[in-house]
Amino acid sequence: MPRAFPTTILGTLVAALISCGAPPEQPVSLARPEPPAAPPAQPAADDAFLARCRAAAEYSRKHDGEVLLVLLDGKPVFEDAVSGWSVESPHLLASGTKSFSGIAAALAIEDGLLSLDEKVADTIHEWKADPRKSQVTVRQLLSLAGGIESLSGTIENTRNARAAGITNRATASIDAKTLAAPGERFIYGPSQFYVFGELMKRKFAAAKTGDADVVAYLTRKVFAPLGINPRFLRDEAGNANLPGGCRMSAKDWAVFGEFVRNGGVHDGKRILGESTLAELMKSHGPNKSYGLTWWLIRDDEDAADPESALAADMIADRLEGRGTPAGRRLAERARERAQQSGPDASSPVVGFMAAGKGKQRLSILPEQKLTVVRFGPLEGSKSFDNREFMRLLLGE
Repeated sequence: MPRAFPTTILGTLVAALISCGAPPEQPVSLARPEPPAAPPAQPAADDAFLARCRAAAEYSRKHDGEVLLVLLDGKPVFEDAVSGWSVESPHLLASGTKSFSGIAAALAIEDGLLSLDEKVADTIHEWKADPRKSQVTVRQLLSLAGGIESLSGTIENTRNARAAGITNRATASIDAKTLAAPGERFIYGPSQFYVFGELMKRKFAAAKTGDADVVAYLTRKVFAPLGINPRFLRDEAGNANLPGGCRMSAKDWAVFGEFVRNGGVHDGKRILGESTLAELMKSHGPNKSYGLTWWLIRDDEDAADPESALAADMIADRLEGRGTPAGRRLAERARERAQQSGPDASSPVVGFMAAGKGKQRLSILPEQKLTVVRFGPLEGSKSFDNREFMRLLLGE
């Protein structure tokens, strides 16, 4: 059976080596210098690769694709866009936005503002009296294993939030009920990201960093150095929509992806430590395909696309929310189906992905030196399968 991804384990992300000071003075020599060593071979966008890009683009278009941009070793080698779109058109990333929070957390760890194993309740004091919430760590929060209800149906869009009388989504998320003990269940949705946003806002205030929130922090530390210009939607209380509200062009998202692919280095300058970044790209919770706000692409042909893998679990949450014995039984069966469609945890990680509704995709494959951005309409692309798309692109 053909495999969806290469079977080799990810190569190590290479850090930039920065030397300091002037070289020592050398004596003059009349001998003919040795010719410089040939530079290492770079991957080539040959005809066969470009043909695979065209096949992947055709597949994406057939499934409502709007934009496709492929970078090989940092260079744009293929782009495709339907009428009205280009690689420079801002597009809503939907849940592709979530992965920025992981980068913010990694930066905050390096700045001494945060640790993965500290209790969220040490900063969000409203959780201290709750027997479950008081035990949630930052690691569990960012791996979506804090046990907090998702509030997906309530705060994911303005109309639903207003109908529920919610103007401050961070407060609503802090007040959300718990559905499981910390570390027990993967619960995908916006609430834990709003909690993280509020946690960091309080951290910045206490440390007097001058950053109003996560977006301001990321702008200062990452977006401005990368020369990219994302825009975040906000709720009526001014909270940035960290789980799903960033607009960004494919070109800018690819620049961000390259920064990740290069281990936290951009244009020869280190922005984020390689080892700190690598922590985001490991499984930390019950979902072995999820790191800390990033999806992990595993060499597992049976692993479902993120939205497909989430569908059964989200249905289970709704059934469980009915509060009836029948609903709980159906919820348990749905969760069993979700676990059966999960990845083989022993299969190697071959890449990372930020993924959003409508099959918004930022796919990073370090060993192939590839960064790929794909956009589609938020309410479309339901039949798009990331495994098939990557099979066409990689020729597997």
